Amino acid sequence: MRIIHFFILENNPMRKKLLSSKINFLILVSIVPSILFFSGCTQQPTGTGKNAVSIQNFAFNPSTLTVVNGTSVTWTNNDNVGHTITSTSGLFHSGTLSQGQTFSYTFTIPGTYNYTCSIHPSMRGTIIVQ
Repeated sequence: MRIIHFFILENNPMRKKLLSSKINFLILVSIVPSILFFSGCTQQPTGTGKNAVSIQNFAFNPSTLTVVNGTSVTWTNNDNVGHTITSTSGLFHSGTLSQGQTFSYTFTIPGTYNYTCSIHPSMRGTIIVQ
């Protein structure tokens, strides 16, 4: 009963300090996400952007990507083993990418481009350029 009475008193400095702390916390919780969002500090999984392909679990994701002519596509190796991005027509070859490494290629001619991992040939993907 004594504790309740302590916090109810309006002129109590502890009550004011506690209330001030709660208000500051609420302001912080509501402002920080907005700052992060508008400053671009939000974190996205690597290789999941609009023109990106993630290499994970021995697969290209997405396995088929459609882009407009002039688009650069970036592949990111998220596996802990090496992979390549190798065009089946010989147009591009990334060399071996270790975990976290990327490879980009700009597609300048409309068409369908099939590619594979030359180390793991069962991994296949397609880029469709419109």
